[in-house]
Amino acid sequence: MWLLLSLVGFLGFIVAIGALLWSVIKKNKDLRKKSLIGGLLAMIMFFIGALISPTDKSESSVETAKTEQTSKKQSKKTSATSSSKKKNAKTSSSSKKEASSSSKTVSSSSSTETSSSSKTYDDATNTAFASELNTKINDVLRQGGVTDSFAVMPNGSSLIDVVVPQNYKYLPNSQIQQLADTILSAKENCFQEWNAKPENNYDETYGPRLYVKSPDGTTLAKESFLGGTMKRVIDHK
Repeated sequence: MWLLLSLVGFLGFIVAIGALLWSVIKKNKDLRKKSLIGGLLAMIMFFIGALISPTDKSESSVETAKTEQTSKKQSKKTSATSSSKKKNAKTSSSSKKEASSSSKTVSSSSSTETSSSSKTYDDATNTAFASELNTKINDVLRQGGVTDSFAVMPNGSSLIDVVVPQNYKYLPNSQIQQLADTILSAKENCFQEWNAKPENNYDETYGPRLYVKSPDGTTLAKESFLGGTMKRVIDHK
C-alpha cells in the first residue's frame, strides 16, 4: 500500500510540475490553480506513503540481539578468564605455600636429625682422646727404639699438652721445631683415625690444639690459633 501511494504521489507531482509550467507558458490561471492543487495532493500522497513504509525493525532488532549476545558472550569469556586466572593464581599461591611448608618441614627435620646425631666434644671426650694419643705416641717411640716416654695430658675440652722429658727443653731451636711438627702430625693422624670410629664421630675437623711442654711447665711450642702449624715458643740464643 505504501509503495503504491509513494509511486502515485511521485508521478502526480511530476505531472503537476509539468502542468504548472504549461499554465505559466499559456498564461492559463485556471490550469495553474489546478496544477498547484494537484501537486500539493501528490506531495501529500508521497509523504504519507513514505511515513507508512515499514522500517527494517526486524533486521535492526536482530542486529541488536546479536550485538547483545556477542557482548554477553565476551563478558562471560572475560569473567571466565578472570575467574580462571584467579583460580590459577590461588592454586599457584597454594602450591608455593605447600612447597615452602614442605621445604621448611624437611629443613626442620634435617636440622633436628643433624642436631640429634651431632655430639659435643667436651672435657670427657678430650680426656678419652688424650689417652688414645698417649698410647699411640709411646708405641711409636718403643717401636723406634726410643727409651724416652711422653705424657699426653688433656687440658679442658679444646687443648692438649704433650709433656716431653726435661732434657728436651735444652735442645737446639731447630730440633725443638722439628719435634713439635712431628708431634703435631702424629696428633692429627691419630685424631682422624680415632674420630672415624662409629662410637666417636664428632663434628670436628681438627683435634684439640696442641702444646708441647717440659715437666717443669715450660712451653716449648704451641699450635697456631687457626691450626695446622706449630710455633716454637722457647728460644735458645
